[in-house]
Amino acid sequence: MASQPEQLHVFDEAFSAIMAMAAGFLLPAEGCTLSDLSGRVLAEDITSNDDSPLADNSAMDGYCFRHADISKATIQNPVVLPIEGHVDAGHPLKKLSPRHAAYIATGGLIPKGADTVVKIEDIEFPDGEKCVSVRAAPPVGTYVRLKGKDMKAGETVLNHGDQIGPFEVGMIAAIGRMGARARRKPRVAILTSGDELVMPFDEPLPWQVRNANTFMLASMVKEIGGDPIDLGIVRDSPEKAAQALNLASDLADIVITSGGVSMGRHDPFIAAFEALRVKTVVHGVAIKPGKPLFFGIVNDKPLFGLPGNQASTAVTFQLFARPFLARMQGNRQPDHPKIVLPIARASDNHSGRDNFLRGTISTDTVSRAEAFPKQDSHLLSSLAGSRILIRHPADKPRLEAMAPVTCLLIR
Repeated sequence: MASQPEQLHVFDEAFSAIMAMAAGFLLPAEGCTLSDLSGRVLAEDITSNDDSPLADNSAMDGYCFRHADISKATIQNPVVLPIEGHVDAGHPLKKLSPRHAAYIATGGLIPKGADTVVKIEDIEFPDGEKCVSVRAAPPVGTYVRLKGKDMKAGETVLNHGDQIGPFEVGMIAAIGRMGARARRKPRVAILTSGDELVMPFDEPLPWQVRNANTFMLASMVKEIGGDPIDLGIVRDSPEKAAQALNLASDLADIVITSGGVSMGRHDPFIAAFEALRVKTVVHGVAIKPGKPLFFGIVNDKPLFGLPGNQASTAVTFQLFARPFLARMQGNRQPDHPKIVLPIARASDNHSGRDNFLRGTISTDTVSRAEAFPKQDSHLLSSLAGSRILIRHPADKPRLEAMAPVTCLLIR
């Protein structure tokens, strides 16, 4: 059951405990058409049935030759050969006669006998368009795309667990398939809480705040391949929060709440978790921002309770909810890539928690991790333009400029 955390979990411990639960919520696979594949995770290996390209073809507009016919060409003694024909993409020339040349377009099949292409810019025409002159021979095989160079028949070109984007969709189409099996997109219910929240189109009073978190969370859910379900704003009432959580767990594969998970007098979700007998896995993590993070199970569905401050919501989603959603989809690479960079400016951390600083990578002379000046948990300005989360460990009160830091690439 949900309760006030007696001791904060360290980040790595909390991460491991939460991610260990993800395997139990792996989503089923389903057949998808090409138009519905992008953003999903493959649930099968994709194997090419044919070589690609199917035959040798030209990588350039130019003229094709037997290399032996032009190998001795020089500026002083160019080789002049008659033009035998044209090879356009989709219109092959079966054979090139010895000591002849043929025009060939990009993608045109290399005719039998030819083995080298000279690009059009390096060709001269001493007799109109009847002959070509070559003043220097390139290496044999120049500008020839060999059969099977891209993909070979029987080769596995995409793997079970790969995230599919536009380029992968193109590859699947190129090998002659109209679709593939992929994991179902996770349905993600989003709830925000707060009597102070109004919609973005409302003019807020001094004590009110426009609801940015719902739309930010929905965008992040889509980015990782999920389908967000906006269940609106839950006012500061445990009873209403419990009703909303029951509805959310009925509609969705996973529930994400924003706000209402601290121990304030008007925080509704913790009381609702108690009423619904939510199984607590993690409540409270020694990180900044995001200390009140909650993870548990509600009505047999995973539940993330994210803090309500905008930066806290975003950071905890990126640190915990995003990799969990990736694991639900069977993603082979569910975690943010990590790199180690020197930090651009000195950083202090006396919070006793791992501090995840929003920032970017500066590349003036050497790549450095540059934290934004404003890092308060309620400030959206620290999120706009963020490319990395810079981890300042709890056990290092001060990092001097150029000290190495671990950075999570979030965009």
